[in-house]
Amino acid sequence: MPRISKGETEARRSEIIDACEALYQSASYHDITMTQVAERVSCGRANVYNYFQNKDEVLLALLQREHELWAQDLATIANGAGLDDDQLADRLAASVESRTQMLKLLAMNLYDIEQNSRPERLTEFKVTYGRVIDALRLVLRACKPGWDESRIDRFVYCFMPFLHGAYPYAFHSEKQVAAMESAGVPHPPLSVRSLVGELALKLLQDDR
Repeated sequence: MPRISKGETEARRSEIIDACEALYQSASYHDITMTQVAERVSCGRANVYNYFQNKDEVLLALLQREHELWAQDLATIANGAGLDDDQLADRLAASVESRTQMLKLLAMNLYDIEQNSRPERLTEFKVTYGRVIDALRLVLRACKPGWDESRIDRFVYCFMPFLHGAYPYAFHSEKQVAAMESAGVPHPPLSVRSLVGELALKLLQDDR
């Protein structure tokens, strides 16, 4: 059997990730199976296992892809030095708003995905995560030239953990809404962009 090209390999890998992403949009993490993923791709179930050991590795690859795309967006922001705090906060919020799958994975399933993935796959993801941190630092160096590295660190390590909890505040199931209403718990309409934008602005203006 002839070996497939690097381009074909990447195309198959992307097709598998796309299939899992489509399932993740409509099914819960616990209900997704490798059989379901394989049914949605053209390369066959056996080939799926040549790329990923289990569904967690596919979801980790999806999370890695989301971070790669976000790093690209952050690089674009860094090239626009001269933004004021309001503009920068909005640009950061917009970059996160377009990464809904990333936020969902971070909030709902990150621990299980990382625990169930092989160390080498997890390391690949962490390398990409590191690129996001570096890209965010570049944004801050470009737009906040008066900040030293400790001030940049304070922003990064307040901003990044916040993203792990943003998704549940912006997206509720009908069951969750009904339960909150029965319990008398307020649930104002919040969006990812408003949540992230307000936090980013406060962090940018906090010059302690």
